[in-house]
Amino acid sequence: MNILCTIKKNMNLEQPIEVLEKLFVYLYLNDCVSNKELSLKIGLPIPIVSAFKKELIKSNLAENKGVFKLNSVGVKYVKDELNYKQVNYNLYNKLSSSEEHEKFKVDLANLLTPVYDSRPRVNVLLDQAHATLDTSIRRVMLLLRNPIVFKQKILFLGDDDLTSLALMMAFKKLGHYGHENIYVKDIDKELLKFIENVAKENNFTINTEYLNLKEPNKYVRSFDVILTDPPYTFSGLKLFLSRAISFSKNDGSEILLSFGQKKPKENYEVQKLFSDQNLFIKNIHPQFNKYYGGSIIGNVSDLYTLSTTKNTYPTISEHSDYSNKIYTGEINPRIKFYQCKSCKNRLTIGYGKDLLTIEQLIETGCSQCNGTKFQYQGQEKIHLPADTKQFGTHIIIEMKNCESDKLKSISTIENMMMDISRQCNFNIINCYFHQSESYGISGAIIFAGSHFSIHTWPEYSYAAFDLLIYSDFNHQDTLIRQLQNQLNSQEYECKILQRGF
Repeated sequence: MNILCTIKKNMNLEQPIEVLEKLFVYLYLNDCVSNKELSLKIGLPIPIVSAFKKELIKSNLAENKGVFKLNSVGVKYVKDELNYKQVNYNLYNKLSSSEEHEKFKVDLANLLTPVYDSRPRVNVLLDQAHATLDTSIRRVMLLLRNPIVFKQKILFLGDDDLTSLALMMAFKKLGHYGHENIYVKDIDKELLKFIENVAKENNFTINTEYLNLKEPNKYVRSFDVILTDPPYTFSGLKLFLSRAISFSKNDGSEILLSFGQKKPKENYEVQKLFSDQNLFIKNIHPQFNKYYGGSIIGNVSDLYTLSTTKNTYPTISEHSDYSNKIYTGEINPRIKFYQCKSCKNRLTIGYGKDLLTIEQLIETGCSQCNGTKFQYQGQEKIHLPADTKQFGTHIIIEMKNCESDKLKSISTIENMMMDISRQCNFNIINCYFHQSESYGISGAIIFAGSHFSIHTWPEYSYAAFDLLIYSDFNHQDTLIRQLQNQLNSQEYECKILQRGF
């Protein structure tokens, strides 16, 4: 039996053994630290600290010849069992000084800047939004506050922020690079390969594994610390947190969770989720994380330090799969419109498009003139019911302030709609147009498996269009631009629905 387990048993200590390991390391780092100082550092009553010291003396790990201190056997235990053999004792101790703390951060930033400049582009389909380099470094400094960090198994459950690499660099600076205790599990294979390559270039091992958290898996309960920055949805939080619990030792393990603020009712649901799973909130660091391109959360999120207990359990069992949608783009799909400042070309990005973000659009350039400056023109929500079998896209367009005479002409309307149908490569089967006594026109073009219809109200300079197609539609810009130009419309509204069950 491990000697600290024996001491814990002798002391009838209810707390996890990690508190004794921390006490042991503090005694190693500080020869003359008082019981009161240790009590404040660990959060244990002074009598427990005093009792632990007495047990160390009984176990021949320390001596008390006027001044209490670890003997050579105790020092060897810390080095061998708590992985301090290679750690730069003096440098780590100096991190408690604010001046040395800041210097260490600056040195880390210099080492990591070229790595972060070359990291893979975000995958917005996975709700990725890169945290800033400073955020990753501050996360690392938070981890380094724990004196037993060098022996802990640390899991990054998703790591597009590359905090695992920042921790690797910190360990290297402190002389600790032989122990393989950093793990990354992610669904992004390109990201995993990048982390592997950088670690290899630095003669360091980071254990990487492809993992889809929606699938049941062998969740080994062996990690002391789990860091995760889940999708910004409640279902995403629920899944990632459940899997983090399944990976934890489940008694005193810590989960460092990054999650943005929501409305009061939703914040209550988040807090209730912690409570329902018997997680203890040790600390909340408001607006700790800062991001590039995380506008949906105001480019910031809070960092929660959660502790597992003997009664902690995951709400989603490790033996169960999870079919709910977890990413923002799945739950709340949108498309955004931009206009090229050079040629006035109108471009659409977002859900269902080749380009998903403005960063990708700038990198690719305008499809007509290759310009890279764009004016934002708005966005539309795509109504995609949950758990649907998608058959087609339904586009509803309202053209307002049109030229009334054109809305009265059957030939103008029919020619316009037939021309647009050909430009959009529709397979035309038949068409029919009718004019009422009030000069309004109703008409429809039937395609193979879909249709394109219109109703006009010339007296209100208004026309309503309805387009239902069974396949992917990549000509929305052409459709709207032609309708605007040919009807001289000054204003329009567009809604997109996904049809299915």
